[in-house]
Amino acid sequence: MNGSEPRGIIDPSVLRLREATVTAGVWLTYVLCATGGIYVVLTWSRPNRTLLAALFGLAALCGAAVARLPRARIVRSRLREVFFLGWSILDLVLIAGVTLADGGTASPLSLIFFVPVVFAATTYPLASVATVGGLTVCAYLALAIGVGGSSASEQTLFTVVLACAGAMSAWQARNHDRQHSALAESSRSDPLTGCLNRRGFEERAAAEIAVAMRRYRQGAVLVLDVDHFKLVNDQHGHAAGDELLCWVVLTLQRCLRPNDAVGRLGGDEFAVLLPEIEPAAAFLSAARIARALSARAPASIGVAAFPIDGTELEELMRRADMRLYESRRGRPQGSSSGMTERLSWATAMAEAIDMRMDSRHEHSRAVGDWAVAIAQRLGWEQEGLGLLRIAAMLHDVGKIAVPDHILRKPGPLERMELEAMMQHSHTGAELVSRIEGLDRIVPWIRHSHESFDGSGYPDGLIGEAIPLASRILLVADAFDAITSTRPYRQARSVADAREELMRHAGRQFDPACVRALLEHLEGLEESEGSGAGTGADLRAADAAMASPRLAP
Repeated sequence: MNGSEPRGIIDPSVLRLREATVTAGVWLTYVLCATGGIYVVLTWSRPNRTLLAALFGLAALCGAAVARLPRARIVRSRLREVFFLGWSILDLVLIAGVTLADGGTASPLSLIFFVPVVFAATTYPLASVATVGGLTVCAYLALAIGVGGSSASEQTLFTVVLACAGAMSAWQARNHDRQHSALAESSRSDPLTGCLNRRGFEERAAAEIAVAMRRYRQGAVLVLDVDHFKLVNDQHGHAAGDELLCWVVLTLQRCLRPNDAVGRLGGDEFAVLLPEIEPAAAFLSAARIARALSARAPASIGVAAFPIDGTELEELMRRADMRLYESRRGRPQGSSSGMTERLSWATAMAEAIDMRMDSRHEHSRAVGDWAVAIAQRLGWEQEGLGLLRIAAMLHDVGKIAVPDHILRKPGPLERMELEAMMQHSHTGAELVSRIEGLDRIVPWIRHSHESFDGSGYPDGLIGEAIPLASRILLVADAFDAITSTRPYRQARSVADAREELMRHAGRQFDPACVRALLEHLEGLEESEGSGAGTGADLRAADAAMASPRLAP
């Protein structure tokens, strides 16, 4: 969660160095083969010169083959270390072959055993360097024991020096690894707060999103701005502002899981990566963060979930930013940090639910529009209308816990399936109760499926015992359900919806709420110039319906 190098990300400079290593290794092979060829010519009177020449020629051909390989693809592959280790082992076999052909350990060609060890120390990781060093010593000892060629004291000295070279190479490789880790951390971490900087966060998030797409997993990205941070700097100085930013990061880290990540995008803007998390849990995490930050640094938060809101980091960040600024524009002055994100979370969660229901129609938004229209006819104040819209957008949030095969079933539900579906109002109220500032709408959501005559659920409330907001939501929900396509039937006309509502007024629906919606529809008809006050010509109302249902 700090500045450590993200999983699956390799520093481009390291990749370029490994590519250069391949080129250097090829040219080193050519130089050694050319030098070996000169040695063969100068010592042609000794035995096995033809074999030696063939072995050096084979080594040159191997170098030429490596030079033709797609080195960029190799160094970016997960098998790059296997390639480099295999190349070193091939070199050791050829070195052992030329040394054996030239008389064993007495041959000056045995000095070439040092080359793979030193070469590995330049860019190989510690494990590979140790492996190459160990194999080199073993190869030389095998020649010394099996073939000989020099005295025991010479072989011992050579083995010790070769082992020391291997140990020094391993030590240097460990230092390289540590230095690279330190540089990677400093290049990806924010020097003030210690969390990831923009580059580090984007690399980590891109890697996590790619993994999530391959494994069909969900996740979320949060973007947050500290409210009124400039005032802190102006009134208390930059030292106080810096201390507050450090406190924000520590508070975020305490609220998150070990595999989550925090990044400072710049100034007082931060981002949080939540891999392997469902949308509902992400919104609850955002609520928990807002509540924790409100102690010292109230913040505005925008949430985007993947893959629902997109599969690219840029798209997710743009969506989260949009929701952050939407919530900030719609926030009353002086409201608490817990209230700043209400509409943003409601919007994102509603979209998640509508998508799970495999619907092209934004049901939750439409219910919000109709509910507000009914409440306006009933004389509600502006503050109540805002909360009602949020409740409408969250009235189905409990369906997060309902299995997909029930939500999308094209036919009637069986008894067990219906019981599972009827739990969603209770589940939704429980989820919303965990978000600070939304306590008032919890009972509205819980009782949004109570019928006026007591036949609804979950508590079977009757008449005025049902919160008025819940009665409004039920009428708005039913009207939009009738006039929109569902998995089990096609959309019906506005005329059918009005007739259905009037038929069940006083039983399932509050008559006053039904009357308010009908008056609103008549107002829509009149605004369209139809001149019908009783619904005789409903085509204009059907056209007017498209606007609030699809309003952004």
